[in-house]
Amino acid sequence: MNIDVIAKTAGVLGFLISVCTFIVTRFERRKRIEIELFQSCVLDFTEEDNVRDEGLIKVRFTNIGPQPVILKPNTLVIECNNNVYKLDREDFWGMDDFEELMPPTSSREIGIYLDSVCKALVIESPKKYDDESFNKLYQLRVLVQDHTNKIYKTSKFKYHEAVGEFIT
Repeated sequence: MNIDVIAKTAGVLGFLISVCTFIVTRFERRKRIEIELFQSCVLDFTEEDNVRDEGLIKVRFTNIGPQPVILKPNTLVIECNNNVYKLDREDFWGMDDFEELMPPTSSREIGIYLDSVCKALVIESPKKYDDESFNKLYQLRVLVQDHTNKIYKTSKFKYHEAVGEFIT
């Protein structure tokens, strides 16, 4: 082995390391939104006394990426068994306080009515619970878009109708 072969090998290795570094930094700098679903109530979004306390689903968007994101919350879609709930067709809470520009590590929340989601997704309570119906879980897929129409989605949620809880 002479010095010329060692130099060429070091050059090729240096090039491969720089390409790998470029790919990793691009991967780390991508925009990421985490979507979470919680059981909630109307009183979490208003302080008025004359409001009926109805069940809500609190949808929390958290920017976990290093770049700011301009989120369009009206594009929220929840899917279950080929049935679709679209936020732009329904009533919701918290949009008055929702700032679309989300800096890194910031969170925004909106509330949507649980009854309208269950109706749109055809999630019904059985007339009589047995072991099969009590243990039934509905797989949910949640999608939302930003101002460039990039879709952020998650399929990690299941809705347990018998107890009315979201399971991750």
